[in-house]
Amino acid sequence: MAVHIIEQSVIPKHTGSSLCEDGLFVNENFIAVIDGVTSKGVLTWPEDLGDGTGNMTSGRYAKEVLLDALSTMPSDIDGAGAMDYLNEALARACHTRRSILKEKPEERLQAVIILYSLCRREVWAFGDCQCLINGTHYHHNKAIDSLLSQVRSLYIQTELLSGRTEASLSGHDTGREYILPLLRRQLLFANEDSPYGYDVLNSFPIHPGHVIIHPVPPCSRLVLASDGYPVLKETLAESEAALWELIEKDPLCFRENKGTKGLVKGNDSFDDRTYIRFDTL
Repeated sequence: MAVHIIEQSVIPKHTGSSLCEDGLFVNENFIAVIDGVTSKGVLTWPEDLGDGTGNMTSGRYAKEVLLDALSTMPSDIDGAGAMDYLNEALARACHTRRSILKEKPEERLQAVIILYSLCRREVWAFGDCQCLINGTHYHHNKAIDSLLSQVRSLYIQTELLSGRTEASLSGHDTGREYILPLLRRQLLFANEDSPYGYDVLNSFPIHPGHVIIHPVPPCSRLVLASDGYPVLKETLAESEAALWELIEKDPLCFRENKGTKGLVKGNDSFDDRTYIRFDTL
């Protein structure tokens, strides 16, 4: 393999849980970080094929489907072709639920991805995962997430002014409840050409040409990560330290680290998080 992996980690937000919706893939062709979109529906996966209903959330199952697809993806595929290939794998995994998913986008298998192609020496981003290439940070944030994070922050601040405490809100996040209808409605903007549109693999038509491509010079150092790290650093330890500093300051994620969800009592963090650092040779 023409890379040297220095460190890697996948940490679920539920401590010690098997519910993690993040995934990490490494083989001789690709290195990828997958972030399954947090489920906002009620269906479990895989669908009932006669031997009982599955026990995975849509985000976790999307991750598993994409991990399998990466193992068979042609090594010389280009970025746009890769997104089509991976999205088609999600479409096949939906089986007979297509009509349900068309009417209820909150139930779709959804994930974003960032990966390095060893053959093409490129990083490909589709969605809001992030990377460092020779110390330069490339983030791919969604405008609609920033907007809803501001709305949630405003609502939480009105709750505090009304007498609620941060401790009570950590057990019952009314700010998240307030924006949840909008989080479901925002799914209508998935892969749409709109100021609020955003790119996501979801088994329905995408814009594969929207894949963001970063050429990688020889002998480079790369970090690929999910958005579970609000501050991405050159090492895992530094990224973890920056995360914990923010959690200590702002566990509800409505001040320094505004987000659409905060730290739930008993969880390790506000989101699953994945990190891999490696050198290209």
